[in-house]
Amino acid sequence: MHCVKIKFRQGIYVWGTLFMILICYPSDILANDIKLSELRSKMTEILSLRERLIERQAQAFKLRGQLKEIMMELEEEIGTEKNRLKINSYQAASRSPRIDFNLKLIQKILGYISGLDKKIEYLNIGSEELRFLYRQADDDLKILETVHDIEIDNLVDQINQISKKYQGQDEKLLIDSGDFDLIPPERIWNDMKKAE
Repeated sequence: MHCVKIKFRQGIYVWGTLFMILICYPSDILANDIKLSELRSKMTEILSLRERLIERQAQAFKLRGQLKEIMMELEEEIGTEKNRLKINSYQAASRSPRIDFNLKLIQKILGYISGLDKKIEYLNIGSEELRFLYRQADDDLKILETVHDIEIDNLVDQINQISKKYQGQDEKLLIDSGDFDLIPPERIWNDMKKAE
């Protein structure tokens, strides 16, 4: 009778253990599938945001190029006016309305170009951060698909933080004139004289 009780207890223990494994194992698989799905979704978000940042960066490059062309045209006008009026000093140049106006326009253009350069650098850093995160997520996804038990919550949080940081940058390309210092027109004049 005692032997029967021991076998009965062992049977209960074995069946109980199997039952617990069967209950826990599918939930691990389900949790893993949810993590895989969430990570894939975040990876898609990263790619989309990175593409938009790269697009804004290209727009900034184009705008910077256009501003440089305008600046060169203004410099040519200043040179023509300077030669026509035989002007050699900034004081004389500042008395010419056309030269003074063009110098002030160049001053603003240089400020905007400086602002665009900062924006381009910021977008480039954002693009690289997102590229790095995508690679990290891709590596974790491969591990998760293989091992089926990895914590990706920290990575998802990191993706959310960095995505939020750059989210507004993908919509518009604005530069606030308060974000940069204007070069004095006299310095612009002197730099043009040195370049001759």
